[in-house]
Amino acid sequence: MENKGEKMYSEEFEFSLDLVKKCGEVIKAAFNAEKKISEKSSPNDLVTETDQLVEKMLIEGLRERFPDTSFIGEESVAGGEKCELTERSTWIIDPIDGTTNFISSNPQICTILGFMVDKEVQFGIVYNPILDQLWTASKGQGAEYNGSKIHVSSCTNLSTALLIQEMGGSSSDQKIEMVNKNLRTFIPKVRSIRAYGSAGINLAYLAMGAVDAYFDCGFHIWDYAAPLLIVTEAGGVGMDITGEKVDYLARRMLAASSQELADQILPNMATVPMER
Repeated sequence: MENKGEKMYSEEFEFSLDLVKKCGEVIKAAFNAEKKISEKSSPNDLVTETDQLVEKMLIEGLRERFPDTSFIGEESVAGGEKCELTERSTWIIDPIDGTTNFISSNPQICTILGFMVDKEVQFGIVYNPILDQLWTASKGQGAEYNGSKIHVSSCTNLSTALLIQEMGGSSSDQKIEMVNKNLRTFIPKVRSIRAYGSAGINLAYLAMGAVDAYFDCGFHIWDYAAPLLIVTEAGGVGMDITGEKVDYLARRMLAASSQELADQILPNMATVPMER
């Protein structure tokens, strides 16, 4: 939560924020252009040349300035690199979160960048270059949206909550049943359901009070580590779906505006086991 101590890793933060904004220009230039698309693990798991170019720009720029740091990047892992989180200073990169939106020129996309030390997120950046939206947080310093402090909503009751539930295409019967079961469970219990097609945007909106809760099962460390810090620094809570401390390699998470709201969601969630 916010305090008046000195911001840690300010050099890393300022340099990486500049680099993320430069990459945003590349994303903007490609947004309405024809895109070269490839499949990764399935027809619903897509990558564009822009995803790969932006990740390359980020890794090369950060490695040149901070040579003693490690990297976990979505496209690098898709290309065969091991997703291994150690105590080393590590950059966590999702070059374009919401690639399916990007392919359709839907503006709900973002670049996500996190910096971790001793397996704890020190700062997080979520940047939507199409809508010029920037969310940031540094550990112990609160969270900001376009330079102004933000706070989660005051929602503590499931019946008045806006709940995010993603419903992306899947060939997994287990995943389809999980999504259907959660919708059947929560639609009668909440005010409404939302889905933006980007975990980074989902969590950023939660941090600024635009939605109240979000849980997911099946995404990756680059989708939620950095934006979850923005949520907690904005006064929200983040945890594993067991209610315990979040595990960044477990590929699952619950975030909410309050512990009271999270406690009403936890016993009702349907989940599926995920490979680490």
